[in-house]
Amino acid sequence: MILKLIGQSNYIRLASLTLGVLICLANLPATSTAGDPPQKKSAAQTDSEEKGTKKPEQNSDPGKANAGKDKKAQNWTALKDKWVVSQFGGDGPAVIKDKLITLGLGDPLTGIRWEADLPKENYEVELEARRREGFDFFCALTFPVGKKHVSFILGGWGGGVVGISSVDGFDASENETTSFRNFETDRWYKVRARVDANQIQCWIDNKPAAEQLRKGHEFDIRYEMDQCVPLGVAAFQCKSELRNIRIRKLTAEETQAAAKEAAKTEE
Repeated sequence: MILKLIGQSNYIRLASLTLGVLICLANLPATSTAGDPPQKKSAAQTDSEEKGTKKPEQNSDPGKANAGKDKKAQNWTALKDKWVVSQFGGDGPAVIKDKLITLGLGDPLTGIRWEADLPKENYEVELEARRREGFDFFCALTFPVGKKHVSFILGGWGGGVVGISSVDGFDASENETTSFRNFETDRWYKVRARVDANQIQCWIDNKPAAEQLRKGHEFDIRYEMDQCVPLGVAAFQCKSELRNIRIRKLTAEETQAAAKEAAKTEE
């Protein structure tokens, strides 16, 4: 009956087509059903697919992540409890608290000094300072350089001079460390000074502000700053504030590196 309806030749074509479909289906790869386990990829396939796209592993242990941080961050000592008010004559009011030190408007100076042991070589001292009123230096940081002392001046001689006083008898306004900048009222500035065998270095907001080799040079402070020895801060006809005063000894590696540099300058 079927042969009569579609004809013998058409029947043969239909049979051939059906057989071809069956052969193709037989050659297809097996697929997993919902209950079958997924096909595993070879190691080569996995490496090939993930190459260049694999994300770095997260460190799950914060302690290990911080273990490699610079040791300097762990070496600072806050300077508290041993500050006294300097007696310049004509001093403004000074208030010493743990978190904030206020130097009132003096005629001309108001300041503080540290009355306890501290290093004289191979160390850094750091603080934050800001000018609240006035137009002259709001921070003169005096610190030891071996048996001598110097002052790092911020905003002197009318408000803009930066430098080290004194080098070979010349103060911060007239030696090789002299520079000029504008200081904003009520803005905090980070101040740091470093003394090693090779040089004196000073920074403002972590940017180099003054540096001076020690070899062949004489250092001293202006006589007005005697009340800040051995370590102190003063303001000239300004109201200023100080905070976060701290000190650290240089590491053995830093000390050795500075000594090598100092030896080179002597050659």
